[in-house]
Amino acid sequence: MNSIDITKPTRQSIKGLALIFIQGLRQSIRMFWPMVLILVFQKEIFENKMVWGIIGIAIFILLIIHSILFYLNFYFYVTNGEFILKKGYLRKKILTIPLDRIQSVNTKQNLLQQLLNVVTLEIDTAGTVGKELKIHALEKPFATELQNQLRSGKAKKLAGETDTQVEINDVTEKLILKLTPIDLLKIGISQNHLRTGLIILAFGFQIFQKIQDIYEEKAEEYSSELVNYMSNSNWALLIFLIIFFLIISILYSLVSTAIKYFDFKLLKKEDAYRVESGLVNKRNVIIPLNKVQELNWETGPIKKQFGIYNLVFKQAVSGQNRRQQLVDAPGCLTEHLELLKNDLFGKDELSEMPKIHSDRYYFRRLWILYGWIPVILATPFLFSNWRFWIGVFVWLIISGAYGFLILNKRYFRINGKQIRISKGAISHKWKQMELFKIQAVEFRQTIFQKRRSLASLHLMNASGTMTIPYINELMAKQIYDYLLYHTEISEKRWM
Repeated sequence: MNSIDITKPTRQSIKGLALIFIQGLRQSIRMFWPMVLILVFQKEIFENKMVWGIIGIAIFILLIIHSILFYLNFYFYVTNGEFILKKGYLRKKILTIPLDRIQSVNTKQNLLQQLLNVVTLEIDTAGTVGKELKIHALEKPFATELQNQLRSGKAKKLAGETDTQVEINDVTEKLILKLTPIDLLKIGISQNHLRTGLIILAFGFQIFQKIQDIYEEKAEEYSSELVNYMSNSNWALLIFLIIFFLIISILYSLVSTAIKYFDFKLLKKEDAYRVESGLVNKRNVIIPLNKVQELNWETGPIKKQFGIYNLVFKQAVSGQNRRQQLVDAPGCLTEHLELLKNDLFGKDELSEMPKIHSDRYYFRRLWILYGWIPVILATPFLFSNWRFWIGVFVWLIISGAYGFLILNKRYFRINGKQIRISKGAISHKWKQMELFKIQAVEFRQTIFQKRRSLASLHLMNASGTMTIPYINELMAKQIYDYLLYHTEISEKRWM
């Protein structure tokens, strides 16, 4: 592929006009959708349909004018070692990023963009403006070449050279992980179906509220009939509804997993990983190894049976882009996990270090918080009901067992270079990072911890916080002093 000249102001693909128009149409619908619903369901209110036809045509023409003006006033280029993006016609905006501040350049492609054969290019930095640097309509070959030039640093040379045709080294990518349909099935089955079901219920409740606002009398009549029917029904109906709810949750998990991780690939090229996946919304994300602040992985009862882990790369991003920092790789086998850990952290020396568990007082705190406090609060209202006391007995056993599971998985390992923190209850989660990436350390001690010579540590990096709760006070102070000393003397770059 011939190199592109990105020192000259360049517009998006002409196909971007369609995207701009549809985006404006969506925004208009979001603003006026209550009026649209009224027009659809309450037609008798507006007898003069010609007026609404004229208004619709006027909005259509304005959206076309807006699309053309926005397209003509949106362009980007590189000069003096900076990437510059200009946009807007009434309110002009200029966004500037030094090339050395660019952390990653990713591409995404929704269903409409797939039909138009264009992609969105996102330029991410560790600053707060990263979320605004998006170019929504680039031809895929152009976007790939621009992505390569910005990431490799060739654009810096382009800014100072008269000959702007620079060759890009073509390094072969190594495939680390590719998910098959069987893998997607395993991942979908091992999802948290209870959480999925609650999301479906919340979404259904919101729809019901919207309908109730429009048809208030009818909704009240049907809801009262449903309540009466349910109160007069037997246990068979309740069991059927629970089974139906579980089936819907599992099917939703399977479908959403297939859509999100369709054709998932994890590849490595030089000093970066690349993740591509998606059916409706395709993503192509580059993860520079030096930008990864910590590596998270987890498994659970079902995942353990399949021998798979869900892995998450946590990257350094601005506070406004916290969700963009999470790039996950589901369905990793042990061999994949060990390979990635070796790439990021070198030879595994932490496994030889002893496990340091949280103190047993942590279990007592959890049991009081999740077990005894709810019982004490409910007792004045239900103390006369014998079923309540059976429920109390069962609840205290369940909450105690849950607290014990949390305590059993709450430990950490540390050496002079890295730290690995374990947590979980039903599932098991690990976090690992290198010590030189720690930016701040907090020593916390409540009055209850002080009485028992305990303390907690909070380790902060550019992607978030890792917590070590309820360990020996003397040990916490020693780790705190060592980490602060290590942070001050380390000359390694955290990103």
